[in-house]
Amino acid sequence: MLFLRKIASNTPLCLGLLAAAFIYGLVLPFCWGNNPASAYGTLSLLCEHRVGWFWVWALLTGGSIALNLSRACATHGCRSRIPEISILISLFGMLLTAATLNHSIESWNPKRVAHWIGAIAYAAFLLIAVSSFYLACAKRHPRLWILLVFAAGAGLAVLVQLLVFGRNGYMEILPIALVEAELFVTNFTKLTVKEGGAAIAVQNKKQA
Repeated sequence: MLFLRKIASNTPLCLGLLAAAFIYGLVLPFCWGNNPASAYGTLSLLCEHRVGWFWVWALLTGGSIALNLSRACATHGCRSRIPEISILISLFGMLLTAATLNHSIESWNPKRVAHWIGAIAYAAFLLIAVSSFYLACAKRHPRLWILLVFAAGAGLAVLVQLLVFGRNGYMEILPIALVEAELFVTNFTKLTVKEGGAAIAVQNKKQA
């Protein structure tokens, strides 16, 4: 999407937001004596009465991933719009999750239902966004297959954790941190771009 790619062309902004989101996302789950390994150690429960802290996490994480994924699409010559559309839906899911904190868990009330819809949407569409980007660009940049394997493995691990062992905070922290690390590698190193990648980036900037 053109408006995302124009903002994402700002390198200091993308790198700064990504670094801030990565650090904040690793620090917040351990605040106030929280234990992320516990079934009650998730961010939504930790921030149930600290809603502002969760909003910071949602905006930092969702915003930085949206911008950096859009930047990756531009620099790697991604012609598909699925990654950017999906990441915007994921961001909406994050914001919906933040807006429905501190709800009653005694029944499936509308606020609780909306909270779960938001949480599922942000997780599912984040995986779709990242995976579709890798699939669209891996033919020209084969090293992206490696990142796709890690992303798919993380998604599978979260599903197994949830269905077999139950929820905990680490199933939120680690996959998000992995996505942020992969976006750093994709956008700010040359590890995923084969020869000719610079020409692709210049071509995309001209098209924008």
